Order: sequence, then structure tokens, then C-alpha cells
Amino acid sequence: MQRFIDHSVVTDTKTGLQWTKATVAEDVTFEKAQEAVEALGKGWRLPTVDELFSLVDHSKHEPAIDSDAFPDTKNDCYWTSTPCAWNDTAVWVVYFDDGGVYHGHRSSYACVRAVRSGQ
Repeated sequence: MQRFIDHSVVTDTKTGLQWTKATVAEDVTFEKAQEAVEALGKGWRLPTVDELFSLVDHSKHEPAIDSDAFPDTKNDCYWTSTPCAWNDTAVWVVYFDDGGVYHGHRSSYACVRAVRSGQ
């Protein structure tokens, strides 16, 4: 069975989540990332670190994701909504260049991919 189904949004058959096919925003702060996702409406939100990390494909790099399903993914960090427990000025980011998870200060710049529950 095909994992990702493209129908203007990308549905992950493994998790039931729907993802924006395109990167919603690039080189934005965490605050601007939240604003970009809210502007989409219809239940879109920033993913948790576990949700976004589930898209990482460790058999690929630059980017470490299924590039057929997500063709414009940047070799860059993408924001999550999961805060870092030790630092309230940071949240987790997924770096799709190598598939790693790191912390990013909210004033840093990263990309945005939005998620919502399956419709």
C-alpha cells in the first residue's frame, strides 16, 4: 500500500494525518511560522516533533524525506510546536538535510510544513 496519497494535500496512510504538500513558509521565526499556519485555517497547525519526525526517511538525504510526496522540501530546519523542556525560548525542529532533531530558538529562522487531522 502506498504510504502517501497526494490529493492537493498529502495524506499519510500510516498516521492518518494530512500534510501540506508545499512548504508553507521559509526562513521565518517561530512567531511568523505560527501566523503562517493560522492563516491556512481549516484545522491546520504546526506539527509536534513526533509528527514531523515521522516524515523523515533515513534512506534519503538532502532532503531526508519522500521527495515524490513532498517535492519542495528544503534541506533546512522545519518548526514544530513542541517546546524544549530546559529552555522556554526554544522549540524542537526537524532538519530535513540529515533527518535529525535539534532545538531552535524561537527567534531563529526555519521553514514551515503544516499538519491537520485526517478529514
